[in-house]
Amino acid sequence: MTEEEASSINPLVESFLRHEVNRYQKKLKYQRKSLPLFKNSLYDIDMPDQETQTQDTNPICDHEKEINYHVKKELDSLSLQLLEFNEKTFDPFIQEITKQIEERVNANNKLRSENDQQKLKLQKAEKLLADLKSQSIHPISEGCPNQDVHLKDRPLL
Repeated sequence: MTEEEASSINPLVESFLRHEVNRYQKKLKYQRKSLPLFKNSLYDIDMPDQETQTQDTNPICDHEKEINYHVKKELDSLSLQLLEFNEKTFDPFIQEITKQIEERVNANNKLRSENDQQKLKLQKAEKLLADLKSQSIHPISEGCPNQDVHLKDRPLL
């Protein structure tokens, strides 16, 4: 996850991280000021000049690396916490929605099956009506009106 993606997750997370970085930088600054005094007073060791120290190593880069390391570590931790929170918060909703969708799909399949059955019944009824109509037309056309078939005397299915 890039820093851009992480910062776009939540403004509160970004604010918290900035606060932690500032706090950490102040702590390091305080340690840098108090540490040489502490070492000099306890061990009576000659500390090199501050200029020599900055020439030998670049403490700012080291501190930046260390700060970046801690920020990334904290970011990873916060990302995991956010994922866990989202899982705990939204998992019941997702399960309920999934259950509702499954119920709707089952109801839809049942209605589709009933619709297909009704279509078959309709096709049978239409065929029967067509057969009855053709049977009732033929006796009249042959000149036998007494042999007319009445629809009410025949079953539909």
